[in-house]
Amino acid sequence: MFFIDSHCHLHDPRIISDIPWIEDRARIANVQYMVSCATMEDNFELTAQLSKDFDSILPCFGIHPWFVDSISGRWKERLEYYLLSCPSGIGETGLDFTDKTCDRALQIKVFEHHLMLAGQLERPVNIHIRNAWDTFIHILKKMGKLKVPGLIHSYSGSADMIPMFESYGLYISFSGSVTNPKAKKVVGALKSVSKERFVLETDTPDIYPYLPEPNFSRLNEPQNLPAIAQIASNRIDMSFEEFSQYAYGNSLAVFHPILQGKKDK
Repeated sequence: MFFIDSHCHLHDPRIISDIPWIEDRARIANVQYMVSCATMEDNFELTAQLSKDFDSILPCFGIHPWFVDSISGRWKERLEYYLLSCPSGIGETGLDFTDKTCDRALQIKVFEHHLMLAGQLERPVNIHIRNAWDTFIHILKKMGKLKVPGLIHSYSGSADMIPMFESYGLYISFSGSVTNPKAKKVVGALKSVSKERFVLETDTPDIYPYLPEPNFSRLNEPQNLPAIAQIASNRIDMSFEEFSQYAYGNSLAVFHPILQGKKDK
């Protein structure tokens, strides 16, 4: 039984020096691939290098909504350069209106450009949405169904929106937040998503799951994905084996363009 971590950040300075050991532990835990998402121009090159150094790391390049203020005058050219330099996805990108002072117009502009590239280049897109669901839905309706599948990472929205997101070509990704005993909304969403439309992630090194084993660093890593799958499957009364097989197959469907590109190189 294999797993794919559909969203993590292996370039993070808190863990970058440990990547060879993190990759070893992930492989021992049967985590076959890790989708590592850049968040700004400054970590595009590091994300690209990680994907060259480790076959198990699938890169995504994008501007996180938290960091839209950091973009250079050539961010579009740099983003496209890295997307064309290797088999890769787009992200992390999206909208986050949690901070009331954020530049919403700039976030929307940057996000829509990512979605346009996803369609033009036929790449999967890794999407971050927080407290911006109405705007996100408006953008989806304006731009139309995704040409290739994408995902909403660490889903925090309501269960009743999921059928519409699925109709636009989106998969729903669940992180360690689903292991929180108090996370009734997240579990409700997991129960509502189609079996063919959910995937799993760790969001490494963040969102450390609620596990029985103590961890003093509290830094998450991909090896925890099977434990997340075990707890999540229990919470929706599905067998661990069936749940894990769906999550793995669904992730293959999302990231097929990257995997196929690696094989063709």
